[in-house]
Amino acid sequence: MTTEPARRAVPRVAIYARQSVEEDQGIAQQIADCEEEVRRRGWLVAGEPYPDNDVSGSTARGSKTNWAKMLKAYDAGEFDTLMVTEVDRLTRSLTDVLDIRPPRRDIRVVTVRGGIDTEHDDYMLKQLVLLAEREVKIKAQRAQRYARERRAVGHPSPGKAPHGYTWVAAASRDKAGTRYVIDTDEAKDVRKIFKEFLSGAPLGQIARDLNTAGRSTRKGARWHTSTVRRILMNPLYAALLPPSQGSQPHDLAAIDLAACTPGAWKELIQRDLLVAARDKLIGVKPNHQGNSRKWLLSGLAVCSVCREPVRSARGKTHPTPRKDGTGTAPSQRYHTYRCVNGHIMRRGEIIDEFASEACIARLSEPDTLDLLAPKPDVVDVRVLNSQRIALGKRRKTVLKQISSGRATEEEAEEALDDLADELRVVDTEIARAVASDPLAELVGVEDARAWWFDEERTLARRRTVVEALMTVVIHPVGSGRRITTFEAAGETVEIDWKRSAT
Repeated sequence: MTTEPARRAVPRVAIYARQSVEEDQGIAQQIADCEEEVRRRGWLVAGEPYPDNDVSGSTARGSKTNWAKMLKAYDAGEFDTLMVTEVDRLTRSLTDVLDIRPPRRDIRVVTVRGGIDTEHDDYMLKQLVLLAEREVKIKAQRAQRYARERRAVGHPSPGKAPHGYTWVAAASRDKAGTRYVIDTDEAKDVRKIFKEFLSGAPLGQIARDLNTAGRSTRKGARWHTSTVRRILMNPLYAALLPPSQGSQPHDLAAIDLAACTPGAWKELIQRDLLVAARDKLIGVKPNHQGNSRKWLLSGLAVCSVCREPVRSARGKTHPTPRKDGTGTAPSQRYHTYRCVNGHIMRRGEIIDEFASEACIARLSEPDTLDLLAPKPDVVDVRVLNSQRIALGKRRKTVLKQISSGRATEEEAEEALDDLADELRVVDTEIARAVASDPLAELVGVEDARAWWFDEERTLARRRTVVEALMTVVIHPVGSGRRITTFEAAGETVEIDWKRSAT
């Protein structure tokens, strides 16, 4: 009969695999090599492997990593031996070694390659980790120098390109070493987001329209208010490389555009549009619930009794029994507008159609060009851009005076603060000048109906046009009365025009 100590004499092995870049094939190969070594030695694999993909071995590993789960499993007595392919797959930090070796823990560490087995001696393990730690520091110094040189010429750091761009691998780059190239399909999303937002569409509405159109993020996820906001705040779309924020959490709102380096890639959005978008967003608390609408007049039309904006709701039919005794027709859901104070509840489809036709008719009138003509007091953006360039040059002059010792930091700080205030004023004026009039897109459009019903026209764009042109006032019609024609709708829906031709 086999005794309990004899059974426990066979090592129970936990397999750990790690790599700093996300590559499933590398992790799978490490696990396969360890499993083969366990079989060769006649040992037992204890549970599932512990893979850490895209996890650095030179920085602290958090509680959500498989490294932390492996330590908990050892503390629970689930294994006694840890196997890795090589020492640098285990760690590149002596701190981690102290977590698995006495006095804290006494995990036996065995490597597939390199001949490490701490059952006999852990001296070589610690020496190899110290060498790896030194190599990490040397590589970090080289990387910092490379990063400074790379940023000086406007190249972004390695990693995933933002939505709208594709990362170019080193072997495929042009002579200029361009890292970002525009992804034609994704770029449509980015340009639409800026266009809709600067024309007055809320973030939530933009996200809803993208999802309704079947568009998704690069990962195949739905659009949300937060993802739309990040795109509108990102300087990379204007080919601007933001300064490093060090170890601090990345904060798009904290980026100073004046401190950005011109990027060595093609801009997807003009800088003026980026400035305008950021000016509308910075300092405004994000509304993660959004305010997206599903219907044309939700929140725009008003009740004729209390003048409060109406809300959308869902009505339900209540069919009566058929005369022939065959039962009742199925109940149906329909779209309605209701007053928040209970004064009205009207079927919405006919009112939406009536408002759409009213907009189309107004935009088809002969005086449309006068209606859409730009205001005479529009600021010349070119002049503002010239002012901004001049302020940027003055800022560089002040920084040179500091580096050459011709100005103290106290003197320079006051000058830089003044320049920052002037630059902020200029950017605000540019933002106001660049933000589109909701009707600006209609200048030169010959067929208003075709424009309105074009499949590219989002609900947000139609809503901004309605909001710019009119206020729709909905009257109560009495219980039991159904409005099914435009003539009847015209008697119960009032249009207050906001714009008239000059």
